[in-house]
Amino acid sequence: MDIEVVEERFVRPNVLELTVRSSAVDTTVTVFVITPHDWAPGTKRNWPVLYLLHGGDDGPTCWLERTDIVSRALAHPGGLLVVLPEGGRAGFYTDWRRPKSPAWHRFHTVELRLLLEERYGAGQSRAIAGVSMGGYGAVMYAARNPGMFLAVASYSGLLHTTRRGAPMLLRYFLRSVGERMNAMWGPRWLRRVVWAENNPYLLAEKLIGTPLYIAAGDGTRVPGDPPVQGDRLLERLVAPASRAFARRMADLGHPVCTSFGHGTHDWPSWQREMDQSWDFLTAPLTEG
Repeated sequence: MDIEVVEERFVRPNVLELTVRSSAVDTTVTVFVITPHDWAPGTKRNWPVLYLLHGGDDGPTCWLERTDIVSRALAHPGGLLVVLPEGGRAGFYTDWRRPKSPAWHRFHTVELRLLLEERYGAGQSRAIAGVSMGGYGAVMYAARNPGMFLAVASYSGLLHTTRRGAPMLLRYFLRSVGERMNAMWGPRWLRRVVWAENNPYLLAEKLIGTPLYIAAGDGTRVPGDPPVQGDRLLERLVAPASRAFARRMADLGHPVCTSFGHGTHDWPSWQREMDQSWDFLTAPLTEG
């Protein structure tokens, strides 16, 4: 196996922090695993798994700090493993084309998945969800690996990467964190195939039969939500891609569950969507 556990420790009850060295990303990264009440090291039992992917310029601790995921997971009847993996500040859950660049897709869907199944009680019954960049990643992983996930949710994901304005938005974000678009997928007009292979909208047919929950706000802040700079504008820029993706799925005869109401590009909106989609994500899961 091309992944090695460097350190493991419980940072709080039922929250296991793994430090792993991965050949796919050529560095050491952090993964948090929320374990069921009756989980123990060396367990021979398998549990269903929910993967939660973080957004851009963030890390896996956001789920622990900004949501109620720990108490929610521990209350799940029958037990549930929740995996919060690192995905890079701007990794976009993709295998970058530049030499010696990270292969996040391979890390998450091959290396980490096999490690969790062999050593930590992860079963074959899986669901996946993510916010922003992670919402894109959740849908992409399902499209690139048909049948791997029994349910998928995207909260404010950029699900049509070549829609008008989307490439510019991607380029702006990557530059803001010191990365270059060409290092990830290459120039759009010279690497059309690579861009197409990383566009959920163009991979929609591969998602027929997969239960999908697609959420995006309209940029209107819900009364009581704290103001965050840029949260309204960013959601107005990203949301049309999610709506276009949902229309594409409907055109293919596979309408998806949608939530397109008030909300912004920030955690209060995403927590509400997780509340609303929790049963959608976890009901298909059975003990692995």
